[in-house]
Parts: sequence; structure tokens; C-alpha cells
Amino acid sequence: MPTANLEYLNAPVPAWLSVLFVACTSFTAWLLAQAIQRAGSSITYYWLIVGVWLTVQAGLALGGFYQTNLDALPPHLALGALLPAVAVMLAIVISPQGRRWMARLPLADLTSISVVRVGVEIGLFGLAAHRLVPEMMTFSGRNFDILAGLTAPVVASLWRKQRLGRGGLIVWNVAALALLAIIVTLALLSAPTPLQRLAFEQPNVGVLRFPFVWLPAFIVPVVLFSHIASLYQLLRHPESAA
Repeated sequence: MPTANLEYLNAPVPAWLSVLFVACTSFTAWLLAQAIQRAGSSITYYWLIVGVWLTVQAGLALGGFYQTNLDALPPHLALGALLPAVAVMLAIVISPQGRRWMARLPLADLTSISVVRVGVEIGLFGLAAHRLVPEMMTFSGRNFDILAGLTAPVVASLWRKQRLGRGGLIVWNVAALALLAIIVTLALLSAPTPLQRLAFEQPNVGVLRFPFVWLPAFIVPVVLFSHIASLYQLLRHPESAA
């Protein structure tokens, strides 16, 4: 397997990129909090959990945990960020209490969460310009995830006004989920780990740094969860979808 070019692993980035990703993370957390609150659940523990999780991820990234021993299996990023997030989602989906909670989350609010993808895609474009992610991870390459973000507020508004039916919302969620799967696959296969198969000249090293690590550690899992919860309601409990 070719050796990845890690020349830009610690390259400086403009302050606006860091501010943008912090803003996207905060906005994602707020949007999910709105959905949880409207479902009738307390958000006190939610903010505590989110705060601890983001602090831990920031500490790991700033401490260099994600940038060292890149040949390790499983990769440090998967071990420290991705697997715990997936485990939480699985716990929610598997448990009856978790499924009942998912069924109460407002579909319009879950849909609105995807608007954050617009800011994320602008950020990825900026990171690519500084050679911290490959161009194929941007909307000028193979990543069209921005379309989900641009259409999210329109779809959410149409659903609220009952101008979009259940079938239409299912189609949008499936399409948006497919777009998310494409960019996640590109990101995984271009990261400098033993699993890398793409972009050896300009690997995906940006997400190994703070605050960009919050993208795979928090933003992507929340967006993924929004689609899982939406499709669960639409396909399993259409009578409760509102």
C-alpha cells in the first residue's frame, strides 16, 4: 500500500475555519436539543453529556492522540470517537425505551438538523484549500452532501405545513442518508490509517485535529441519528409521525 503524504498534518489553518467548525458543532447541538425539548424530555442531562463528550474529544485531539500511531488497528479515531458514538446509537435503537423516545422526536426538527451540512461543506472546502482533506471530500469533488443541507429547511417547512407527504419525507431521508454514506466512506478511505485506499497525496488529516475532530465525533453521528430516528418513525410508526 502506498505511503500517505503527511506533510500537512500540522499545517496552520485560518482562524475562520476553526470558528466555523465550532459554530457548526454548537448549532448541531442546539438543533438536537430543540428536538429533544419539543419531545417533552429534559435537556439538562443532554447538555451535560454533550459538554463532557466534546471536551474529551478536544482533549484527545489537542493531546495528539489521534495524530500518533496512525498504523494502529483499530485506528485511534475509530476507537476514541466513532465506536463510542455508534454504541450510543445502537443502545438507543435496541432498547424499547430508546425506541419510544425516538418515536416522540418531531420529524420537522430532525429534518432541520441537516441544515448544518451547508456549513460543514464550506468548512471542508476550506480545509481542502489548505491540504488538510482531499478535494474529493468537497462539493467540487465527489461530495454532494451539501444538497441535503440546502434542501433540509425547505423539506422541514413543507412537512410542517403538511404540503409534503410521508412518502416524500422517506425519499428525502433515504437520499440524504445515501449522500452522508458517500462522504463518510470517502473520509474513511482517505484517512491515513491501515484502511486508507484513496488520496495518498492529500490524505484526510484535518479531522485528526481540534476542532475539526468534532465533525466525525459529534456532527456526523447526530446527523446520522436524525435520519435513523426519522425513518424509524416513518416506516415503523407512521401513525405517530408528526
